[in-house]
Amino acid sequence: MSKRIPGILAVIVVIFLLMEMTFQTRQQENKEAVEPENVSPLLVWYTDPDIQTYMEETAAEASKSLGVEIQTELVSEVDYMENISEKSMAEEMTGPDLYVAATSQLGKAAQVGLALPAEQSQIEKTYGEKALHAVIYNGNAVAVPFYVETSVLLYNPAYVESAPQTIDEILNYAENFETNETTEAVENIFNWNVADVIEDYMFMGGYTDLGGEDGDQKDEVMLDLDQINACMAYYQNLNSFFAIDADTITSDAIMQDFLAGKTVYVIANESMLSQADQAIREGKVSEGFYSAAVLPDLTEELISRGLSVTTSVVVNPYSQNQDAAWELVSWITEKCAGSLYENAGKLPACRTLAEAPTPAWETVCEAYDQAAEVPKLMELSDLWLNLELTLADIWRGEDPSEQMQAFSEELIQRLD
Repeated sequence: MSKRIPGILAVIVVIFLLMEMTFQTRQQENKEAVEPENVSPLLVWYTDPDIQTYMEETAAEASKSLGVEIQTELVSEVDYMENISEKSMAEEMTGPDLYVAATSQLGKAAQVGLALPAEQSQIEKTYGEKALHAVIYNGNAVAVPFYVETSVLLYNPAYVESAPQTIDEILNYAENFETNETTEAVENIFNWNVADVIEDYMFMGGYTDLGGEDGDQKDEVMLDLDQINACMAYYQNLNSFFAIDADTITSDAIMQDFLAGKTVYVIANESMLSQADQAIREGKVSEGFYSAAVLPDLTEELISRGLSVTTSVVVNPYSQNQDAAWELVSWITEKCAGSLYENAGKLPACRTLAEAPTPAWETVCEAYDQAAEVPKLMELSDLWLNLELTLADIWRGEDPSEQMQAFSEELIQRLD
């Protein structure tokens, strides 16, 4: 019996050593999976200071999970794409591994070879069909949707029971408005930032096509001037009803009046909506203080269509860490997107969030899906400044037909 004990002990020792070696091997494999060898830090560029906190917090969280150092850098939007190109194509690559870009920048990014193709089916599944079209250029998805800008109509349900289907209905309400105990605080019936081209676009958007469904086809740019002229005449006439001063109006002032109960209806962008939701969280106004609806048509005959801007994340083909870069894209646009609205006031493009970021979420998604997207055509890159000036002149009383004819001719010249 005593002779067997050493043999048994020897077997036990061997088994223990084998288990220990297996454990250490697995530990090393796990370590290598979390901390890849020879992976340099990931560099992310962006230009919007509003998302700085979100980007830094997301990078810190993703870094722990991916085992890769992540550096985020807020850079100037001046010559943004040019700087990415220059630093990426230099002898020593010092450009970003991935970067945040607006829809209008994607065409240029794709043309100069600064965008890796993304998986279209996954984008549609996670972000929706509209967001997919926002990142397609010449048939390829060249980015992953991050956050969106679009406009909705907010109204005070203490004053009106339901959303108007047309602006004509708002005018009718204004013409028949009577002050009583409930409405004694009201100073404005309808307000919006007439100096903001994204909000004003709704007045011509129903009869405008800026490059087809993907916004990248020059031969599909179209203005139906007859209908647009009628819309612009209607738009100009609203100034006599609501007397909004384009030189002094601000989105912040509009929301302050709305939150104080001084305005019945406002057209709100994502930043203004965020102000309303923050006021609810802070107890400044009660839940249910506002209701949201998609933008109304102008009349029963003249339709409207809003404008949307989709900001995306692009993976740089010059990156030496493309696999890790794609992982980080998922963290930025999906895994951490639930905190984007509260942290930065941005509406996430992701449609698979565990919780709706705002009570108006369904309306926002519907409005975004219905809106036209900013085109990717490089020829139209500064279109919005010219359109903003045109609309400002019309609002101040210039002839709508003459102004839109001049704008149309300039548009044609850009595309030739």
